[in-house]
Amino acid sequence: MKEFLRAFFELHFKKPVEVSYAHLRDLLLFSVFLDYFGLDNPLGVYVLDLYPYLLEEFHLWHKSLGVERGGIDFLPCC
Repeated sequence: MKEFLRAFFELHFKKPVEVSYAHLRDLLLFSVFLDYFGLDNPLGVYVLDLYPYLLEEFHLWHKSLGVERGGIDFLPCC
């Protein structure tokens, strides 16, 4: 019974939270690295302090998108 309840909890509560977290993380990375996609970044100067903290996350993110090398020249990603 305990395993059934654990599986039920993970299916109905844990998975949607993980999916929501992944979507929010992707949205944050997309908004910070708009320059990577050739779009003007209205946040520009305000997010410069975040780049060192999000560099490793950006590397994992662009690998998950299927892009082998990061296209931003000023970030030493790959």
